[in-house]
Amino acid sequence: MPQTSRQKPIEVPVPGARQGSRPVIAVANRLPVQRGDDGWELSPGGLVTALRPVMETHPGAWVGWDGGTKGMPATLPGSDVRLQPIALSAAQSRDYYRGFANATMWPLLHNAIEKPRFERAWWRAYQEVNGLFAERALAALADYPDAVAWVHDYHLTLVPRLIRARRPGQPIGFFLHVPWPSPDIYARLPWREQVLTGLLGADVIAFHTDDYRFNFLRSVARQLEDSGVEVRGSSVLLPDGREVVTATAPISIDAADLAATALDPEVKAGVRALEEQFSGRTLLLGVDRLDYTKGIIERLLAVEMLLERNPALRTSLAFLQIAVPSRDEVREYRQLRGTVEQHVGRINGLFTEPGNDVPVHYLYRGLSPRQLSAYYAFADALLVTPLIDGMNLVCKEYVTVQAAHGGSGALILSEFTGAAVELSQAVLCNPFDVEGLSYRIEHALSLEPGTRRKNLAAMAEHVRAHDVHHWVSGQLSLIAAHGAAAAD
Repeated sequence: MPQTSRQKPIEVPVPGARQGSRPVIAVANRLPVQRGDDGWELSPGGLVTALRPVMETHPGAWVGWDGGTKGMPATLPGSDVRLQPIALSAAQSRDYYRGFANATMWPLLHNAIEKPRFERAWWRAYQEVNGLFAERALAALADYPDAVAWVHDYHLTLVPRLIRARRPGQPIGFFLHVPWPSPDIYARLPWREQVLTGLLGADVIAFHTDDYRFNFLRSVARQLEDSGVEVRGSSVLLPDGREVVTATAPISIDAADLAATALDPEVKAGVRALEEQFSGRTLLLGVDRLDYTKGIIERLLAVEMLLERNPALRTSLAFLQIAVPSRDEVREYRQLRGTVEQHVGRINGLFTEPGNDVPVHYLYRGLSPRQLSAYYAFADALLVTPLIDGMNLVCKEYVTVQAAHGGSGALILSEFTGAAVELSQAVLCNPFDVEGLSYRIEHALSLEPGTRRKNLAAMAEHVRAHDVHHWVSGQLSLIAAHGAAAAD
């Protein structure tokens, strides 16, 4: 029988200083730059935020899709890291990105909370585009013979094996930024064996939580047992004798940098403006990419129940939902936006008192880091209620900014986020239980300020001690160590 019992995750000694200057070839779906008002700038998003410290402290290159944008700069702004753009045709963008990546893999890996679509044309495009990424990564590796190859996320699960086929001794890591579902759900994928063998081209495959890692090992045992693959504890032994290590490595933020940003004069000015706008009211905040996994509808319905149950809150409580635009070209996302806006209008129609402000505010746009920090600093509570989320960095940002300002904000956090494993002092909730969520919000707001401040400080300290630099150092040390062992 395959051994898939839960074991303590592999731990890597993290050096006191940041990882040395060994080159890194990062391979991810998109390049981390966009055109801004003043030229090229770093794109927003969790992946870019996490990998930025790697690229600032290591030579190397970033391989990614150019998104159809022309005139990409040769290097990452503010560094010597080379950008290696990949151009995709309209058909490849449609079938690989909008199709297989986001209509097949995304819902499947998120526990199929939306039904995945399985289209063979999409799978062929996914194979073709993964081949393009592998070729560009191999070209970059040829320029940096001692580099670590670090492949990221569900868009590129076939790339590790494609690199391994051409460079057998190459240290390769893969990090999955989203959940890995139970073996029963994963087994629905018609190309389940091909994706697994693609991933097993890596030396190290890392996940946010033990549960995701354990689900992956169980999937390997279930799907590949007949082909001579053996799961042994936290590792996978391949028929050719190579060992693939799995690890638990929760991603994080640059806590020191964000804490410093939180004290910027522009942030303090933003807080003063919010104090004036929401004078005398308690502010609940939600910050999410507009996606059906984020539980925004359930959150709005819970706020509605809270206002229905407590009429006094209709003038003393405000809920602000910041929804960052996402995948506007996809029909389901446009429909979600319409549904969210209908709920906001309906709730405000029900509970807006004559002569008073609306109880629900809605911003459909992205914000700069300093603007967002002002909202974090001012908000009395943050609602992070995804139906499922690989990690969620918003909650880590919130506790960091609140602590920098000496605040006592409450964090209401879905138990179905990877972050819930680390931030156990939060008020945990089940977003599928909408009425129960409304009571958890009420409970969080009723906590004594001293209790909230104590909980907040403990969470902020954990994030500070396990920041993104800690994550990077651990991951690169592990990949280099096991890559070197495989080469020997």
